[in-house]
Amino acid sequence: MKKTHPHYGDLYSQVLQDIVKRVKVTFDRFLKGDSNGKRSGRPRFKSRVRYRTFTYPQIKEDCLQGNLINLPKLGLIKVVLHRQIPTEFKIKTASVTKKADGYYLTLSLEDSTVPEIKPDIKKESITGIDMGLKDFLTTASGSTVTIPQHYRKAQKRLRVTQKRVSRRNPGSNRRHKAVKQLGKQHKKVADKRKDFHFKTANNLLKKYDVIAHEDLNIKGLSKSKLAKSVHDAGWGSFLSILTNKAENAGLLVIPVKASGTSQECSNCGVKVPKKLHERWHECSCGCSLDRDHNAAIVIKNRSVGHPDLKAQLMSYAVAGVTEKPTPTAC
Repeated sequence: MKKTHPHYGDLYSQVLQDIVKRVKVTFDRFLKGDSNGKRSGRPRFKSRVRYRTFTYPQIKEDCLQGNLINLPKLGLIKVVLHRQIPTEFKIKTASVTKKADGYYLTLSLEDSTVPEIKPDIKKESITGIDMGLKDFLTTASGSTVTIPQHYRKAQKRLRVTQKRVSRRNPGSNRRHKAVKQLGKQHKKVADKRKDFHFKTANNLLKKYDVIAHEDLNIKGLSKSKLAKSVHDAGWGSFLSILTNKAENAGLLVIPVKASGTSQECSNCGVKVPKKLHERWHECSCGCSLDRDHNAAIVIKNRSVGHPDLKAQLMSYAVAGVTEKPTPTAC
């Protein structure tokens, strides 16, 4: 590539190799599919403007020096650290991403000293959560988390900025500035949503050792009439964050079958048909509670029969563990 494109000599060799590898993976997924045989869409050409991230697959351990990082071919660059990196962690890769408000450096870290933690799981520390659009989630104990609707609250401002973009001439400097301004507005919304997801996940994992949730078809819901509200809530992003944080803390997040959780009675298991606008669950057995609360209890009940949880409970019943080890998050 450097012979045919001499200006590539200014780029670090491993960065170029990583780009070629990414292109190869993209075409392999398009032609052959992934490990599950699922094929992705036809690859799109990315111009220089759309290609926003490059990665150093290998980087020296002492690359970070205070508030400076030494990147091959770029030299020492000043960085604002989000938080200090613990001494026991080893820096493996570095990625530089261009976003609407500047450049961001992402470091992947490795810590081989963190042991695999298996907490003593008790039934009272298990809960189910029902994701919703009225409330963001409802737990099996009946507590709710209000949905913030960051995108809907910012819609008016975004609409004004989007009109400004559409009125500019394509390719002009004024349009470029307007696009940059629109990108900053969208990034603000995304950052607020991400902050909300992390705080909510952290609060749940402080209270419970096992959290069960519906195995939702979020991709299918994003094509329905509820698409805007589903995207605004960011269920997929939240569940991914919750799962990763639970793994790091030695806790469990279990997906259960989603069908019928709102229609099934949490007390007797009888099917009680309800339309979407009916928000209260009433059963002949005497069970009367909020629809989402009922669904959360059903999700919790289904998680008890999950193989991962059954194996975990069985191992502690055999071992006779009575004390719960303190989870260590990495």
